[in-house]
Amino acid sequence: MKSIIFLGTNKSGSSYEGIKAAKRLGYETILFTNRTIFVEEREGFQEIDDVRLINMSDTDEIFTTITELIVEGKIIDCFISFLDEYVYLAAMLTNMICSSPLCFEPLKIMTDKILTRRYLSGKEYNPFFKVLSSSEAMMKEISEYPFPFILKAPQSNGSKDVILVEDILGFQKGIKHLLRKNSELPILLEEYLEGPQYLIEVVVFNSTIIIAAIVEQEITKGERFIITGYSISPGISVEKLPGLKETVTSIIQDFKLRNGTCHLEMKLTNKGWKLIEINPRMAGGAMNRMIEEAFGYNLAEQTLKLYAGLEPKLIKKHEKAIYTHYLIVGSVGKLLKVSGCDSAQEQSGVVEVYTKTENGQIVIPPRSMGHRYGYVLAAADSKEQAKVCAIKGAKQIQFYLHPL
Repeated sequence: MKSIIFLGTNKSGSSYEGIKAAKRLGYETILFTNRTIFVEEREGFQEIDDVRLINMSDTDEIFTTITELIVEGKIIDCFISFLDEYVYLAAMLTNMICSSPLCFEPLKIMTDKILTRRYLSGKEYNPFFKVLSSSEAMMKEISEYPFPFILKAPQSNGSKDVILVEDILGFQKGIKHLLRKNSELPILLEEYLEGPQYLIEVVVFNSTIIIAAIVEQEITKGERFIITGYSISPGISVEKLPGLKETVTSIIQDFKLRNGTCHLEMKLTNKGWKLIEINPRMAGGAMNRMIEEAFGYNLAEQTLKLYAGLEPKLIKKHEKAIYTHYLIVGSVGKLLKVSGCDSAQEQSGVVEVYTKTENGQIVIPPRSMGHRYGYVLAAADSKEQAKVCAIKGAKQIQFYLHPL
């Protein structure tokens, strides 16, 4: 039996959907991880055949474990990861060991926001940016660039370290927050852009660029930018968004990505399409389920085929409008219980209800995507109907908190 080695995974979402897809395709699934939960709670992860608990930051240990598996007689078809920190390594290992022609060099650039901005410097779709490398440069920037603007850490993901700065106090707080996490880290300053935002899932096979999905995003502006709503509908297409296909094609060609996957976050501004960020993997969370419900194909499964050197098949079996509403809390507290999930599931149009909290867990208002505590996914004939169904379902769910 052929094997696929997964470098890291979450307990749910697109990364675990990839493991499920590998099992459906008949592969043995092997997980490399530093998270002990996948060993301690093996019965909860039936789709994983073999777990190797290793130091994921030690490449020597990773190579030693790969050698051990080959000696054991494992036939490795590919390495893959749906997590930012391991995507580049997985693609490189696949290219080196499995001889699949993946382009791993562009992925390394995509994982670093400063490298990305510098690499794309001068491109029309690349927003204005500056790299702040010293406290003197940071303070000088206040007088040189008008508010509002965005501050980012180079390796930020899930909105953890993406900060909207609207005044001097906000600038000082933002800099302090980022430097507290890493005092030697350069900081990326970007212009703040107005306009509707879209997530674009892209698959590239033999230099053919395929837009797998266009997803409209709804952003909640609090302490951080948190996306709480995603929608896919027949009304959102490349034909109805002039200039999008050409801009996406330019970005992928500029990166020289010939075989691989990524997702882009784009804004349609009064100056045209602008690249908010690019990530070297498909989006996480409910994205794989949304695309499957909308079009009938499993993007995680097609990504596996690509990594294994096979042609991905992104053939739409149907088209439905999908809306996913994420669940957040408004105050800090210790979770006592969650109620209403069954009632939410029974609401018209609701396809899936998911919560990831446990009683006793401390929950907080969102400072990153990781502080979204579940979602309600609904389907209907139109985006508007799907949104109504999802929000109606979400209103049935109640988080009971003990204030802290």
